Amino acid sequence: MLAVAAGLGFAVLGGFFGDRHPLLDTLAHFRAHACVALLFAAIALCLVRLWAAGLAALAPACLGLVTVAPFMLPADAPPRTEETGPRYTLLQLNLRWDLEDTAPTLRLIGELAPDVVAVQEMTGEWQDAFESIRQRYPYQFFCAPPRFEGDVAILSRRPFVEGDTGVCDVLSAFAARRIDFNGVQVIVGSEHLRWPWPGEQWRQIDRVAPRLAALGDPLVIAGDFNATPWSAAIRAYAAASGTRTVPGVGPTWFVHGLSDTLARFVGLPIDQVLVSQGVNVVSVERPVGTGSDHLPVLLTFTLALGGLPEPSIQTVERTPTLRGDQQ
Repeated sequence: MLAVAAGLGFAVLGGFFGDRHPLLDTLAHFRAHACVALLFAAIALCLVRLWAAGLAALAPACLGLVTVAPFMLPADAPPRTEETGPRYTLLQLNLRWDLEDTAPTLRLIGELAPDVVAVQEMTGEWQDAFESIRQRYPYQFFCAPPRFEGDVAILSRRPFVEGDTGVCDVLSAFAARRIDFNGVQVIVGSEHLRWPWPGEQWRQIDRVAPRLAALGDPLVIAGDFNATPWSAAIRAYAAASGTRTVPGVGPTWFVHGLSDTLARFVGLPIDQVLVSQGVNVVSVERPVGTGSDHLPVLLTFTLALGGLPEPSIQTVERTPTLRGDQQ
């Protein structure tokens, strides 16, 4: 038990120095789970009267839990906001490249009717499926590398800004378009980072950083980052793009084939939404899953720059039964 506690303690404390070496940042992604295990190890050590060792294990466990709580615990209610402008919605979806049944995903998009959808793990089959909703989402931008699992795309009900050709960085798995939100131009990005070290996650971040710095404000980037919001990888990505991580999303990924309920409570929070200063977050929630090993994330936001009065189109009304967190 002493050896287990020592190993877990190293994993927790080493994760705070993820910017020193990618290996330590890989450990940081599992901080929440390591802290819970270390907490039980500390209790076990105290039960066998190894008080000093138990208290020594308890300290990093509590420290780690405090740092992950804002991101592991989903927001119960939207924060208070004094914004009176129109509200917009963005749906983040990891489609899962080998998912055969596309109907639940298309049905979710139809029920929630988000203004913009950021997707990852695109394939040719998924692109064909999105043709069926082309009338509702006429603005579609695909950025797929020549790999069998495809990659990122952006679907929008609102028009792309005329003259903007967008960003498609295949190697970094990043796509972005400038979208007209009722007279205000907002850059919306979709990102799919690969696995942490020894994967190529940090190489992707270094490669895409100059593009992120040139995007500007207001900016919303959603994606499957394969990185937790407290990690050095996300801090580096946010610093490069001039954004902040939206808290309160909660866990979004778990082993494929197991229930969505487990993913909501014991999964990893690796699907992130990052926003710049010009974007005010109203709420964030996880709708019901669609068969992927990632849960969807729905962001509701307003724009600090304001805009013209909202036209008569309804953009945010959705069916309550599809709000998975409330189920």
